Amino acid sequence: MDTETGTARAVLHHVLAGTCRLSTAGAAALDLATGDLALLPTGARHRLAAGPDASGTPPPAGPAACLLELGAPGTGARLLTLRTGYDRRAASPLVTALPRALRLDRARVEATPLLRDTLALLAAPGRRPGPGDPLLALRVLETALLLAAAPRPPGGPYPHPGIGRTLAAIETRYAEPWTVVTLAREAGMSRSAFTAAFRETVGTSPARHLTARRIREAARLLAETGLPQSAVPARVGYRSRVGFHLAFRTTYGMTPGEYRATAPRGARTGPRARRPI
Repeated sequence: MDTETGTARAVLHHVLAGTCRLSTAGAAALDLATGDLALLPTGARHRLAAGPDASGTPPPAGPAACLLELGAPGTGARLLTLRTGYDRRAASPLVTALPRALRLDRARVEATPLLRDTLALLAAPGRRPGPGDPLLALRVLETALLLAAAPRPPGGPYPHPGIGRTLAAIETRYAEPWTVVTLAREAGMSRSAFTAAFRETVGTSPARHLTARRIREAARLLAETGLPQSAVPARVGYRSRVGFHLAFRTTYGMTPGEYRATAPRGARTGPRARRPI
């Protein structure tokens, strides 16, 4: 993590063919097969091996999206490796609440069209790295986090299915005029039961989680697009510009205008476009 800019990195490995093992310190090893996706939300140091008995090696540094071969051709594994940065100050609490490394199996990946199709695009034969890869990698991370927050069977980390539904709603429908009451209704729970279950599961209140998601999207719009600054509050669900400015300054320690002027930029689109990703 870059302590000066507050940027953290996530790493994802998608197994295109073969099997491999991913190991991290202080966590159980993950055995991965074709189609599986391994997610390391905080970019924890890890090793990859072509099989359970092979000696693992750290993955080499590379661009936002690259192909990685493990073991001997035909007997090892081929992976799509993605790296993406995010601002840790506005990161979803899910990032720190999730394990250092987790596996999303092939069935879950293929049942999620956005994730499946983006991975297929990035791994297409003959495809060369492009300027849009960082943004595509970020979209894969966001979708994978959403899958990781989905309801689990009994014994999983999310004993309240309604919490998973609410997390998905906040992640994708953050601009709607949510209140704690309407979020509880989305979860199919009473307000008091929902608030307690949400805090237990996510580690923060529903209102704070919603604010973090909205401000994270606002920061992305400011850094990556040419959307007029005056239009950003409404785009992320704020009816009050004053409230938006206070929330943004609390998160980033600066005004939205200051953030736009100093944040590392990805793609600027629209009338004030400056450069590609």
